[in-house]
Amino acid sequence: MKPEAFFAVVFSLSLAACSGSDSDGGGHAVAGVPSVFSAYCTGTLKRPVGLQEQDGPAGWVGSSSTGEAPAGSIFVVEASFDKWEGFVFESDGTPLRLDSEFQTGLVKDQDFTSDCAGDPNAPKTAKVLLADATFYPNEGLSGAACTLPAGTKLTSFSFINTGAVATVSAAEIQAQCSLAESYSKDIVYGTLLPK
Repeated sequence: MKPEAFFAVVFSLSLAACSGSDSDGGGHAVAGVPSVFSAYCTGTLKRPVGLQEQDGPAGWVGSSSTGEAPAGSIFVVEASFDKWEGFVFESDGTPLRLDSEFQTGLVKDQDFTSDCAGDPNAPKTAKVLLADATFYPNEGLSGAACTLPAGTKLTSFSFINTGAVATVSAAEIQAQCSLAESYSKDIVYGTLLPK
């Protein structure tokens, strides 16, 4: 075999080995948006975007091992501090935050497309649970636990995160859990845009 042919075969095999089937290059497989979020605006990524995992109550952390959401991924659009952000979901419903540039967020028509994301400075938004969240009557996470499902819209919402446990109140927590003030270590929510 000529050296050129040998090189071509080895190079082709190397490329094939490096083009694995993991959908995001990390440990997360991005799935579609769960149906509980069908009333909210979605977008489609035009390029791969890094991912962040939940880190405590309403906290997020990313690293090189969290991978990327591939171009073409459908995500729930979030309006956050006059910028566009978003969330993708794994097949089990676990939310992952899109890791955008701090100064610009996700840029419409550059990073993503959407028919329902207009001006991030003046959208009508809703605070919505992105995953099931458990609420307790005591800061030590004791007492009868009450869980609200992903997709629950929170009104009259108050959230104070002081570390591993957040103090939370909302009309829905009061109505469904009989807690005027509650504590949660697993709450994660987004500021979503109703369609």
